Amino acid sequence: MSALTLLAEPQFRRIFLAQSVSTLGDQIAPIAVTFAVLATTHSATSLGLVLAARTIPLVLFLLLGGAWADRLPRKRIMVVSDLARLVTQGAFALVLLQHAPDLWAMMLLQAGNGAASAFFRPASSGLVQEAVPSGERQSANGLLSATGNVSTIAGPVIAAAVIAFAGNAWAVGLDALSFGVSAIFLARVAVPPRVLKERIGILREIAEGFRAVVETRWIGLMILSFMEFQLFVLASFSVLGPVIANARYDGATTWALIASVTGVGAIVGDLISLRIRPKRPLVTSSLVAAAPLALLLALGLTAPLWVLVGGAVLFGLGFSVSNTLWFTALQDNVPDHLIARVSSFDWLGSTALRPVGLAIVAPIAAVIGPPLVLIFASSLTFLTLVGVAAHPSVRGLRAAGVPPSKPPGPVDEAA
Repeated sequence: MSALTLLAEPQFRRIFLAQSVSTLGDQIAPIAVTFAVLATTHSATSLGLVLAARTIPLVLFLLLGGAWADRLPRKRIMVVSDLARLVTQGAFALVLLQHAPDLWAMMLLQAGNGAASAFFRPASSGLVQEAVPSGERQSANGLLSATGNVSTIAGPVIAAAVIAFAGNAWAVGLDALSFGVSAIFLARVAVPPRVLKERIGILREIAEGFRAVVETRWIGLMILSFMEFQLFVLASFSVLGPVIANARYDGATTWALIASVTGVGAIVGDLISLRIRPKRPLVTSSLVAAAPLALLLALGLTAPLWVLVGGAVLFGLGFSVSNTLWFTALQDNVPDHLIARVSSFDWLGSTALRPVGLAIVAPIAAVIGPPLVLIFASSLTFLTLVGVAAHPSVRGLRAAGVPPSKPPGPVDEAA
């Protein structure tokens, strides 16, 4: 089935449209919220508190969100989450219209937004599993990734235009509206009713998801590699990349070019994901995830600008292809009654260590220098990815429709 044929399927098309609208709003909101807080409080500390107020509930409630998404209809959870984010972001926009918005009100509303997102994310993986046949999930995930990557390019441009002509409050309000539109599309998704398991207590259900992650080696190893990637690669890229661009290149102009080309590379990766069907998807996912390391090495070695541009293409391409193959492997191999809980641990692993990395990378670079940090992070991550790809449980997992060389793991016995 081609991408166009898949989009012609009503259920997936509604999921695609819902995510397209809400992810565009998600790319508008960070810029609007950041500059709104700075404009009203004139304090970087206040900005940090507002951003942390959203991130902390997002991390804390992910596992609970996964457990509830395996208990209840996932579409319902996603619609309620969208409506909650509509209310919190809409109220945040109204608060910004006040002459002197209270910091506590901004923090409280962003905390509510983060908590609602924690319930949405695990449920979204399960809904794709329910709505799309196994042989078409890679194309579905590639399309969903593509709309997100297009939003990363278009969102900041739209945010800048709305802020310039109407103000920060209207940009945040636009994000709130996107959640309302997403809820309308999701409410119309029709999937077969699931046979829900008997409830055994929320903590025991979370423990079931944890056992599935630990006992199924390929899941646990991949999540550990994501944690390492967040801690070393993304933190180094986010903090030290701009520092090196400012010191050794043309500052913000160079970094804006790198960011834009990274987005283009991600879209190219999405197009590749729609065409390739690797027999060993997790091996391919792990090896392709090494492509972003080229940009870190280029920055660390102060390579010419054209090398940085090539590395930026590989950064975006590797990230998008790797994620698409991973999400597809989860949806094809984790049972329906566990998918949201397993996904919640995946999201947690991909989120929890990022603030730690962002906090420690600059002090370490101040001692040993940014180039050495980038080279060390690249080398350690490369060894991690190769080691994960070589593990028998990762090599043994085959794509849907390809007979496995041996059973992929005990995930079916984890419940």
